[in-house]
Amino acid sequence: MSVTWTEAQHYCREKHTDLVTIEGADDLSRLNRPSPSTEWSWIGLNDDPKSWKGVMGNDTNSWRWSATGETSETDYHNWYSDQPNDIGNQACLYIYIDGRWLDDPCQSKLSFVCFNTNPPGKRTYTAINNPLTWKDAQTYCRTYHTDLAMIENAQESRNVTSVMSEHYSWIGLYREPWKWSNNSRSSFRNWRSGEPNNYGG
Repeated sequence: MSVTWTEAQHYCREKHTDLVTIEGADDLSRLNRPSPSTEWSWIGLNDDPKSWKGVMGNDTNSWRWSATGETSETDYHNWYSDQPNDIGNQACLYIYIDGRWLDDPCQSKLSFVCFNTNPPGKRTYTAINNPLTWKDAQTYCRTYHTDLAMIENAQESRNVTSVMSEHYSWIGLYREPWKWSNNSRSSFRNWRSGEPNNYGG
């Protein structure tokens, strides 16, 4: 039967355990299709835009700060009007020189801003103009500073942009898209070329 993803999840939880979680290629070969007409079928992998699009939610795939691994304490954000849009699997965030935020693929190489907590309770920021991937920038900041920049209010945003000499730089916001319906930790993915692309939202 043809239903939405949410309806499929509800049905599977009511009649079975949950939508399927795929932990490897063996699981793919065991998928039981009732007929050749079931070419497309929902599985348990989900990335709900309500938890990350234009908000600072607190769901499992919401935006989190690198320094804490937690969602925002203040809900402060400064997105460009069409951001975040997750076109092309954009799970990391950079700040533009005007203070507004955009999502980008974590593999992009950009300058970045680190922070220290010195004096205690106050964040001070340092711009690093050596383009790195988000993960490499995180490693650098954790080695030589505290972490990638954390911004919880408009004043901290101004402090970050005041040290920047490049037009855009990584900061510490990231998210872990695509979680399994049953919250399992399976990291197996089998994306078709060009996917995920958030086509049509």
